[in-house]
Amino acid sequence: MKQIAVMKVPERVVIPVTEPLVAIGDTVNVGQKIGESEHSSVSGEVVEISKLSNKNVLSLVIKTSEDLSIEFQPKENPSPEGIKQILKLAGIPIELTPSEIVILNGTDEKPYVTANHALMLEYLDEILGGLKILMKATGASRGVIVICDSDSDVMGVMKADAKENEIEIIPSKTTYVQCTEDLMKNAIAKGSKAMVSNIGIAKAVYDAVFLGKPLIEAVVTVTGAKESQNVLARIGAPLRSLIETCGGYEGEPEKIIVNGPMTGTAQYTDEVPVTKGTYGVLVQYDGTTGEIRPCIDCARCVDVCPKDLLPNVLAISADHARFDVCVTYRLKDCIECGSCAYVCPSKIPIVQLIKYAKAELEKKE
Repeated sequence: MKQIAVMKVPERVVIPVTEPLVAIGDTVNVGQKIGESEHSSVSGEVVEISKLSNKNVLSLVIKTSEDLSIEFQPKENPSPEGIKQILKLAGIPIELTPSEIVILNGTDEKPYVTANHALMLEYLDEILGGLKILMKATGASRGVIVICDSDSDVMGVMKADAKENEIEIIPSKTTYVQCTEDLMKNAIAKGSKAMVSNIGIAKAVYDAVFLGKPLIEAVVTVTGAKESQNVLARIGAPLRSLIETCGGYEGEPEKIIVNGPMTGTAQYTDEVPVTKGTYGVLVQYDGTTGEIRPCIDCARCVDVCPKDLLPNVLAISADHARFDVCVTYRLKDCIECGSCAYVCPSKIPIVQLIKYAKAELEKKE
């Protein structure tokens, strides 16, 4: 059974770029470099360059035409430094540091996100190959993939191939907070130098080295449409296109959240584009979001915090712009895992408030 649906090429894409390498009126092809670390995910004409998707980043608007691709140039047996250069040119958002262990996070925020699960079932060889490349680039002697303990189907297909490639598979409790980067390092590396990445990046690493293909697509879990499924989407495609691929809305949407329900961000429109960091789209309708109420000092958020913080104090202080108090209560130690917001009976957007406080403090630095 195919795990990932392929989205039709959208009529236009919006791709954020750090420094445009093309101008309005230029024709681009799939895979063509259009920014310092960005590539076109479609073929077509650049019709607009403006600050659309992010107030601080320029975006290219490309009207699509016939899907033509540039000729990709794979590399044979590159050196560690060569790998780093390939990944940089391919626009893959990863920082390679000398490590003893490379850990791939293959867990998902179920039931709302299953992208990693689908990728492991469909692209096992590529993911194992990508992990071996990351190990070579970082000098690591140990490779580990962490999966949900409930993913018995993944374990079944992965066990033999992983063993043959000298890769360890570690099942983790099906609890999102167990799989945050800091906790993974502490539990698996135990003081050794470790780098944590994810399944999607490993697949992109394989594509860049063995196929010469830049990062122009993302597998995104769409939940809340008429048919929830995983979709292979072009970078820059509007969220609306993903939802249409899944049969459209079930009713009038009240909220659209990009990425997981605990750490994701609500969007103001379904024209917001898919980015390299998009892995989930959650549509919520009237009656499913819950009303935000005042804090009742139940301390559930404190009980579940893996960093022993006081999320209630941080959220209230951020909401009142008391950023000095946030600093006093170790705001920067928050890993934004979202466990606090998940258990909050008052539905307070604790993670969003903490992100807001961090952003405001960064402006003052």
